[in-house]
Amino acid sequence: MKRIVYINIVAIVTLLLGLQSCNERENYMDGPSVLDIVEDVTINSKSAEIDHLSGTINISLAGGTDLSSVVFEATVPDGVTVTPTSGSSLDLNSPTQVVVSNGFSERTYMVHATLLPSKVAFLGDGTTIAEIADDDVKAAAQWTEATYGTDFIYISFDELSDEALDGVNVIVYVYDNVGTSDQPAALLEKLNVLSKFYVQGGKIVAGLLGTGLVEELGRDNSGLRNIIGTGEGGNNPDTWGVGFSGSEVANIISAGLDFYAPNMAYVIDAGYKEDHNALWNLGSITNAPYTTFNSLYGAEPIAAWDWAVGGQGFAGIIVWNPFDRFEGYIITIGIGGMEWNMNDGRDNPYLSNVHKIYKNSIDYLLNK
Repeated sequence: MKRIVYINIVAIVTLLLGLQSCNERENYMDGPSVLDIVEDVTINSKSAEIDHLSGTINISLAGGTDLSSVVFEATVPDGVTVTPTSGSSLDLNSPTQVVVSNGFSERTYMVHATLLPSKVAFLGDGTTIAEIADDDVKAAAQWTEATYGTDFIYISFDELSDEALDGVNVIVYVYDNVGTSDQPAALLEKLNVLSKFYVQGGKIVAGLLGTGLVEELGRDNSGLRNIIGTGEGGNNPDTWGVGFSGSEVANIISAGLDFYAPNMAYVIDAGYKEDHNALWNLGSITNAPYTTFNSLYGAEPIAAWDWAVGGQGFAGIIVWNPFDRFEGYIITIGIGGMEWNMNDGRDNPYLSNVHKIYKNSIDYLLNK
């Protein structure tokens, strides 16, 4: 009998010790895990990729960034310390160590930075910019060159090659024409070069009738880009504008515009206008058209004509995010009235809004 009582006492003590040990482990795990102790890291306000398993933090920054002085910011749970502290300036010319602690143990992360290609290339049909056939396309090329300076290169369709695109981050392709919206034959002959660039992560801003490139590359199979104007145009007494959706990306692309109403900006005044819309008709999508289109095609409509943006029945500016086999981005800008040169020789007081939309689009992609 005494032996049975002794065994029962030992069992009870063992059970109590086990429960105490279990509680201690549970209490220990109440704190942040050392593997996921860093919630978010930004370098120069750009989100970095955190690999907790390998202990690495990777960031790709725009070409030309001074890696010797970048701003490091980290979000961590309460009670966690990070060294160097959030808000510090780091030199990322070589991998840099960051140490975090959850109060029980420490974890070291190595921050690695790479610079994206810095070049902005404009594609045109002329051997030089001066020889570009269309007045709007030529004006767009001249503006791009003036805006991006030493980071700008001009590439004619005939000279388009893998080698010509070496170091190019963003391609600007503006195309305009009367009578047909078909893409130029000389460009289509080099479509494999553009496809390789895009599929492997290259970025493109396509304007006016050049928005059709998204179909030629196989990225858009919606069949909804069917509001196409290729007429010569004529005098029109109205002032035309663009309306933005108010989404996060829409706010980036429309930042700094001279708005006449919330999210609405004029792009061309009364006078001669070309008949060159190139829009997506979303009338067949009856439920939340912009959201549904994005869900189906991985592409976010962000703007239309100012009077139409509320109903979301049309899309004139779309951000085509990486999707399926396509690793790159395309921003298509096909809203009529976003002309670069006035056919009647007048000065368009809203041309700066056109310039700003294109610059914001290019700059957005330069940092992707």
